[in-house]
Amino acid sequence: MPVKVVHVVRKKSRGQHAWVFSNEVTETEGNPGPGDTVQVFDRKRLLGSGIYNPHSLIRVRLYSEQNEELDAALIQRRIETALAYRKASLPGENDFRLMFSESDRVPGLVIDKYGNHFVVQTYSLGLDMRHELVVAALREVFDVASVIEKNDFRLRDPEGLPRRAGVLFGTPEPRIVISETGVKFYVDPAGGQKTGYYFDHRLTRRKVRQLSAGRKVLDVFSYTGSFAINAALGGAESVVAVDASAAAATIATDNSVLNGVADKCEFATDNAFTALTELDARGRQFDLINLDPPAFIKAQKDKDAGMRGYRQINALAMKLLPPGGILVSSSCSHYLFWQDMLDMLVAAAQDVGREFTILDRTTQGPDHPVLLSMPESEYLRGFILQVS
Repeated sequence: MPVKVVHVVRKKSRGQHAWVFSNEVTETEGNPGPGDTVQVFDRKRLLGSGIYNPHSLIRVRLYSEQNEELDAALIQRRIETALAYRKASLPGENDFRLMFSESDRVPGLVIDKYGNHFVVQTYSLGLDMRHELVVAALREVFDVASVIEKNDFRLRDPEGLPRRAGVLFGTPEPRIVISETGVKFYVDPAGGQKTGYYFDHRLTRRKVRQLSAGRKVLDVFSYTGSFAINAALGGAESVVAVDASAAAATIATDNSVLNGVADKCEFATDNAFTALTELDARGRQFDLINLDPPAFIKAQKDKDAGMRGYRQINALAMKLLPPGGILVSSSCSHYLFWQDMLDMLVAAAQDVGREFTILDRTTQGPDHPVLLSMPESEYLRGFILQVS
């Protein structure tokens, strides 16, 4: 079989970035096709091995600095390395994001581990073509009860991949109980948003728990109540949680019972903007507000509109805080960078005539590692502010 090669010219500033864009490619050898593995050379210097997709703006996704095939053995090694890293960085934890795509050197592969149940997402053509190798590698490393595919999301579109979901192996459970820093949650991998749970906020949830003692807490965009439950366990006087999904609110209520804090928690189904506006009209105030909206900026073209949305929702929340009140404001939009978010919060505070002190910043947990060479691997950003 002929060696398949992609020649590129890369700016020094791009370094070992894992994505090779179409405008960096100068020529190819061996007629590489969609999903093939290729060797990538920059002016005769080997950059590494990658997955080729001639129909994507990201022409090659690098998975190794060496010349090696993306086979079952390599995927298994990557999973074992990722597992060892998470065991070291999250001691005592058994549920976490096991694989985080390029950050774990398997581009386009995400795996969330819920005990011995696994949810897989693939958003690169090469990994989608090799999903059976992923299942086989998981079964070599773990005693696998089930593997679910949740490939019904937009990131597959640029790769020309169809959206789908289903069972790849075993028998899934309709609800799985997981644990995060001692707190238990029900997860519905098949029916829930994304993979069923958002592991990325584990650090922020811990901070909210530490800040909640004796406070009246409002959790906005609460999903299945992970922040609300942590606030209640942290000694909050009361917790009101708001989410647009009735199904999520049902699981959140069950989670409050599971953790013995149902008497402190109230879960409401409502639009967040409407709910905050109505709470302000009724003169309600809360000592701590957690604001965790979905990504308002999904692409660079959405940035201006998304910034306005973030500014509006943060201003609405800021109005509900008394002196000394705390706002925990997060964004999962990659394109809302740290300075953008700070500027947005400054503008929101000016809109409502409030001054704040920055108590802390927060980001994604260690099971979502950030590559120094790839800033795109960081997407979760948060500020913890207190009314001055």
